[in-house]
Amino acid sequence: MIRSTTFDVDGSIVEDVHAPAAQEALWRAKAARVRPLCLCQSAGVEMYIAAAGEDLVVKRMPGSAAAHDHQCRSWLPPHELSGYGAVAEHSIVDNPVDGTTALRLGFSLSKLANRAAPEPSGSAADTVQSEGNKLSLRAVLHYLWDEAELTSWHPGFAGHRSWAVVHRRLRDAVDGKLVRKNPLAPFLYVPEPFSADRKTEIEQRRIKAWAPARREPGKPTKLMIGVGEVKAIEPANHGVKMQVRHQPGHPWFLDDDLYRKLAKRFAIELELWQMAEHGEVRLMAISTFSVSRAGYAHVEQLSLMTTDRNWLPFTGDTDRTLLRTVVDQERVFRKVLSYNGGSAALASLVFTDTAPAIAAFIDRPAGELDGQPSSIAGLPVWTWRTDEDMPDLPSPAS
Repeated sequence: MIRSTTFDVDGSIVEDVHAPAAQEALWRAKAARVRPLCLCQSAGVEMYIAAAGEDLVVKRMPGSAAAHDHQCRSWLPPHELSGYGAVAEHSIVDNPVDGTTALRLGFSLSKLANRAAPEPSGSAADTVQSEGNKLSLRAVLHYLWDEAELTSWHPGFAGHRSWAVVHRRLRDAVDGKLVRKNPLAPFLYVPEPFSADRKTEIEQRRIKAWAPARREPGKPTKLMIGVGEVKAIEPANHGVKMQVRHQPGHPWFLDDDLYRKLAKRFAIELELWQMAEHGEVRLMAISTFSVSRAGYAHVEQLSLMTTDRNWLPFTGDTDRTLLRTVVDQERVFRKVLSYNGGSAALASLVFTDTAPAIAAFIDRPAGELDGQPSSIAGLPVWTWRTDEDMPDLPSPAS
């Protein structure tokens, strides 16, 4: 069960915003300053028009996610259930006037000469250290995953999420995103699907993309943000090299101190990846890196995230088991991410093929169960206590 998004664009009904007739309607509406309506609700929900590459797209108005039907692409799980709520509207600021989104980062995209690298990003401590709850490196990865709709699942997606799809969606997700009023897109590098037949042209595009981050002696260095799937972590002559899939011959290099901190900070993610059957667990990495004069990537800061074979994120064995169960039972859901983390107990996922949506928790603290209503933010709650058998999943709506 998944609802296609339909819009009323100044009287024209639009289902595919990329169709030529739809683009014409969007350009007319933008010139006339007319806001489209999302028709997931009978009265319509106001949207705004933004640029995405050469096309125009329709985006959700700030603070309006709850107004959409829970099966609509513009709906989001309530802030109480997701780490997104702690950073929304403070570090992720949508501007309907110009269609851009300003991101406030808790890490730097530049490095002064001889400045030591920060520790890996991803612990709950990052939230305390990030003034104003700015986005940690891990939070940026979670935000891109949400924006790319890689946290949404429908049985029809099975077998259709290749790296080509993930690459395209991540690149599209960064369109219109600004950091200190500068476009983020030129500084995000996601390896394109590798092909031996196109090796030379792929290498040329990589060199061009990395050019802004090349180091020059005595000068501040701009940093790239890299997102890729880890293939292997191996010793190097100096430090450690992280092999990234679809990027042969150009691993990310980590110094020994950073790797020791990484192994401690992300011990669970590394164990889940190392112990899994081939292809069952993917280890995603996001880093800031500079480029040496020889053309190699040297990591400044790094965070890791585990996903299943469908690129759906999970945080541990129980979370992965629930994920496998709902996928095997062909359910429709949204995976919930922690962003900057924190102490709040977050949902694992939200079922969207039910009426209403239902929040699924794993080992929800007993204090929240005893004497408390069985709903959060208006959504019913399903809980799996892992010292007991997993209860039956909520029944999907007919």
